[in-house]
Amino acid sequence: MRINQHTKISELISYNVLSIEAIAAIAKPLRKIRIPVLRRILAPRVSIGEAAKIGGCSVADFRAALVPLGFVWISDEAEKTINLFDAVERPSWMDEAAVTVVFDVRPLLEVGQDPLKDIFQLYRSLAAGGILCISNSFVPTPLIRRMEDRKVSSYTHEWAEGEFRSYFYKNDTALSVQPAEDDYISFVPKELFEQKLTSLSPLHLVTLDVSELPMPQPMELILEALTQLKADDVAYIKHSKIPLHLLEELDHLSYRIFIYDRHPGEVHLLIYPVK
Repeated sequence: MRINQHTKISELISYNVLSIEAIAAIAKPLRKIRIPVLRRILAPRVSIGEAAKIGGCSVADFRAALVPLGFVWISDEAEKTINLFDAVERPSWMDEAAVTVVFDVRPLLEVGQDPLKDIFQLYRSLAAGGILCISNSFVPTPLIRRMEDRKVSSYTHEWAEGEFRSYFYKNDTALSVQPAEDDYISFVPKELFEQKLTSLSPLHLVTLDVSELPMPQPMELILEALTQLKADDVAYIKHSKIPLHLLEELDHLSYRIFIYDRHPGEVHLLIYPVK
């Protein structure tokens, strides 16, 4: 099979199922491809080039992993730049000396905590002209998309081997990153969450408690439940934490999510399919 950076992951798997383990071995963020439900949802939508961004690696890494399985790599001009983000022009506002806050999210991710809420709060606290820097072991593509959807300028580059830094600039015209009613995800107070919950018909409420399950069972069960929702159904999820990886996987899919962070160890979510 002839492939390049535009080939979908689902095509690779259909041709040779061994590509699942080959891709999972390239980088830690790509190990999620081993989860069957997640693979079914994302593989048809993600290309090799996009997967390289998610994994914080290069298309050359994919080539090295896939060619031994019988794939024939067809290069194109875009592959001349190994680090895709280094090819992006550095914006005029980008100045290391002007960085207001550097937030390294790697320690939180290692222990399974979600930095998303903290990132939003740090950005909102910036004065106009401030820059928030997020340090991570991979390129946080869903976060970048979400911020840019809110008119927040961003820039990402590889700071050091195994460390990517994403910069978010706060200008006078940038919208608040506090999720609005029509945004993809909203952190809401108890009163609003309970109001939405009580307005739903029990006949269309699919309740799932994954708070006591070990990883990765919560994500697997939630994704499976979402694929089986019927018309007008809403998923009510009880979790032990804000599910960062789940939110990343649902990013830019047809779901609207409300999160009530009740207290440490107890988080409730309402997930609506968008019609």
